[in-house]
Amino acid sequence: MFFDDLNTIENLATKSGFSIFVIPKIPSNLPQESNENHLVITPGENNQINIEQIRKIIEKCRSKQTKPYYIYVYNAEMMNEKAENAFLKLLEEPSENYHFALFTNAPSSLLPTILSRGNLFIQRIKSPLDQPIEVDENIKNYAKQIISARDTDLVQVVNGMLNDKLFKKDTRGYALKTCETAIEILYKSYFATSNKAFLRKLPKLITTYNNLKQNGHIKLHLIADLC
Repeated sequence: MFFDDLNTIENLATKSGFSIFVIPKIPSNLPQESNENHLVITPGENNQINIEQIRKIIEKCRSKQTKPYYIYVYNAEMMNEKAENAFLKLLEEPSENYHFALFTNAPSSLLPTILSRGNLFIQRIKSPLDQPIEVDENIKNYAKQIISARDTDLVQVVNGMLNDKLFKKDTRGYALKTCETAIEILYKSYFATSNKAFLRKLPKLITTYNNLKQNGHIKLHLIADLC
């Protein structure tokens, strides 16, 4: 089963006695260490999850729970053979109100018997070309202006950028971010429309970005490279 929203993980885990989440990285909104509602297991020595860590889970499961309690095993593919076998036995006699969730980016590394016992949830990864551009609106507006500006208007656009209070905080950094945003806008516009007109200004913008990154003169390159 596919899922899109990382915020639904705990709800999915609650509905399932045992779930396996296939995700590229552990979401920051999940607990990173154990607390009163969660036992969190992560790889330890030699970057492995060992049998002693699984025994910690077994010991915890001997206590009764009157409300949902979550066992989260992050990077579950790092369980060694003894740990996997011990975990499998743990699943044979689940304790009431305990919810087990394994998190992995390599489900094929888990024992087939473990995979067969859990509800498998795979995060649907969207193409970055489909995602909105997350940047300060001022930068986005300047990026659009340098894309659409005619050569005769470019000096005025660049002067407006460099005189902006935002840019004066870190002129090179914001100039680079503006070029980067303009490049992203053009790529995403081409991806959405297949209109090759969006690609025409890309070489100049990439050249400008590279020259600015190499500590080139900011105003000079923003004008000369883009004309």
